[in-house]
Amino acid sequence: MNKKFFLAIPVAVIVIVALGLAACNKTKTIKPERKAITEAVYASGFLVPKNEYKVFALSDGYIVSKTKEGGDAVKRGEEIYKIQNDASGAKLGASTSAYDLAKLNASDNSPVLLDLKSKIKSAEAKFKNDSLNYVRYKNMFDAQAVTKGQFDQMALAYDISSNDLKSLNENFRRTKDQLQVEMKNAQSVVSASNLDFGNYSIRSVMDGMVYETYKDLGEAVRRTELVAVVGEKGAKLLELSVDQQDIDKVKIGQEVIVKMDVSGSKTYSAKVSKIYPNMNQQDQSFKVEAEFSENYEMNFVHTSVEANIIIAHKDNALIIPKNVIQANDEVEIKSLGINQKVKIKKGLENLEYVEVVEGIKAEDEVVIPKLK
Repeated sequence: MNKKFFLAIPVAVIVIVALGLAACNKTKTIKPERKAITEAVYASGFLVPKNEYKVFALSDGYIVSKTKEGGDAVKRGEEIYKIQNDASGAKLGASTSAYDLAKLNASDNSPVLLDLKSKIKSAEAKFKNDSLNYVRYKNMFDAQAVTKGQFDQMALAYDISSNDLKSLNENFRRTKDQLQVEMKNAQSVVSASNLDFGNYSIRSVMDGMVYETYKDLGEAVRRTELVAVVGEKGAKLLELSVDQQDIDKVKIGQEVIVKMDVSGSKTYSAKVSKIYPNMNQQDQSFKVEAEFSENYEMNFVHTSVEANIIIAHKDNALIIPKNVIQANDEVEIKSLGINQKVKIKKGLENLEYVEVVEGIKAEDEVVIPKLK
């Protein structure tokens, strides 16, 4: 009995092992495939007009004229709003009047200068007469025809008229220079008043389109308040946000595949045109701009977009699904005996597949891990 029982034990073990091997053989496997693989960086963002800029009011007041609405074309220098401010208009009028007076006073027909010129002419005539008298009296004094006192009196009159003439000429030059300075100062005040008054006329700085307006006729507006958005009419670009962990992979010129909420499943092609170096602290991302490769007809802006920035592509790569890769980049290879775990070296990867650079071959059977 003991001998039979002893022999029965190995038979049972053999049966269990066999069943175990059979179970192993039923494990699901896949083989690596030779296919093209593309690696991309995900980005989200918005579609915006090219050279878009925000228009702010430069002065306080209220809207008295609105010539453009959202969607209207606009030319460089064309007015979008006019803001009324009576104080600014009065200041411009007063400064213009002051400038006109200063300009008149500095001209050749200046009443002030004409009066001085008239005085100079009188002084010149007196000086000429006193000069003649001085010479005549000197000759008479030399001939002892007049006394020294009479000669000294005439010499004094000559000196006084000479000094008066010099003083008047100096006063004329000084007054003329002063009037020129006053005219230039008045002109500067007018320029400043014009600039201030011009701030009440809000104009476009480019040819393009008014995409949005935020104020209507009669509404009050404050200085630095946003009143409109202007950009190029046809050209659009993408403003994308890229996670800081991926930004080092993004380069100028890389292809971008874009999908927009407003156009469903349709895709568009673009290229990375600019990478901003400053990180947004709120979402830990970097701003990237991309320009479309074709002139797509798009009449909408600020719509949300999703994009894949193509950072690498390889044809005929050896790839496996991501879900067969275990911890430490290991995969389980099916064997006749006990399955083996092999560490692989990864290449390109996307959401579903990974390129295998080293570790396994195309003929290997890779075990699909069971879900726990």
